[in-house]
Amino acid sequence: MINGIQKGMRCHTTKEIRTHWGRLGRFTEGTIQGVIDNLGRQLISVAWDSGVSTYVFVNEIEIKTRVESEVSSF
Repeated sequence: MINGIQKGMRCHTTKEIRTHWGRLGRFTEGTIQGVIDNLGRQLISVAWDSGVSTYVFVNEIEIKTRVESEVSSF
């Protein structure tokens, strides 16, 4: 896995991402479902809070740290 990315970690998009189900705006949040290796590329499966599940590249998202997640829950 890339830099310790694990299932259940929270993330958000760093730019607009177009998918088959529509567009994910910048800063859309979601939960990582897993990481796969495809033809030498790392793809991250994310279940977005908008209800869409799709694969993204690591440069299209930013991982939220545990500290950020705990602070935002208060």
